[in-house]
Amino acid sequence: MRYHASAARVTSRAGYHRRVSGKRRLPILQSPGGAGHDDAPERAAWQWVGFGAGTIFVAWLPLSAVALALASRVVQKWDLDDHAQLARAGIAIGILYTLAIALGAIGGGFIVGRWGGSGVGVAHAAMSGVAAAVIATALSSASFGFTPRSLLVAVVAVPTAAIGGALGRRRRAR
Repeated sequence: MRYHASAARVTSRAGYHRRVSGKRRLPILQSPGGAGHDDAPERAAWQWVGFGAGTIFVAWLPLSAVALALASRVVQKWDLDDHAQLARAGIAIGILYTLAIALGAIGGGFIVGRWGGSGVGVAHAAMSGVAAAVIATALSSASFGFTPRSLLVAVVAVPTAAIGGALGRRRRAR
């Protein structure tokens, strides 16, 4: 007897087939009000600092790519043989990269302030900026050697992450 024929005989036995309703439903683990997370423990504050620092990097990377594209256009349009235009181009490029880290830090701080636990706030968002700045400075130092200018990331990331945390705290569901 062929394999498929024997399988048909096994599955056609009496009692094997049951009537099943058209829709099969999975058990619901949440409470009826949709607030099933009330009994879950809150995350520790240090975890939110890590989430914020990670979010800063996730947002900062594509924004830096956009800043690079815009910086290349700046270089193409200005006469860089003139020292005054070279200085203006350098300032413009610095502003573009400063905006990239500032927007990334605001985003990371917002995540911490908006969705952080009850004890998490603006200070933890600022610590996310510190953590991101320390990691960025360490990676930069490992690649290119330490320069004091790499600390400018902290000058921008910390206060803008705090601003993002304050914005997130305002948007928090009460």
